[in-house]
Amino acid sequence: MGYCMRKFRGVSPVVSVVLMIAVAISIGVLVTTWVTNWTQRQTSSDTACAINTNYVINSVEWNKTGYNSTLLVKITNKGSQKLYGFGAVIDNGTKINEFDYTVIDQGGVSSLNKLDRERSVYLLINLTNSTLRYPAFGRSLTKSDDIEIRITNKACDAVSATIDSVS
Repeated sequence: MGYCMRKFRGVSPVVSVVLMIAVAISIGVLVTTWVTNWTQRQTSSDTACAINTNYVINSVEWNKTGYNSTLLVKITNKGSQKLYGFGAVIDNGTKINEFDYTVIDQGGVSSLNKLDRERSVYLLINLTNSTLRYPAFGRSLTKSDDIEIRITNKACDAVSATIDSVS
């Protein structure tokens, strides 16, 4: 019986509770910091986009000849954000149609040739295009319709311009 037995003791319950609390607080601080930074990055880009994007619809002219119907929309960029990729949402009380760049002549504006501040462009929206879900939409409109037109853009999806009068 010659070997020596050491008596090992575990960590006291008080010390173990303090260590668990310290680990939990450290993990909480790390997660909170990460979530805060991620949220700020996400919202700052959307906020900057919305602050810098401002455009107006100067006029909308409706042209209906026979079976063809088009809208000529003049847009002026009033913000510092350069614009491109215009779309339109037309609501005449009964139908809402969303048109994309495939049926809208962008007037030379593209992702490579964006619309600068204080510049204007005429968009030509073909309301009888055969690729539309409702190719006869333009033929069903009359000047007496209560029409609202919203023009969207790809530069900042959060901002659009609306007009409710068509000449």
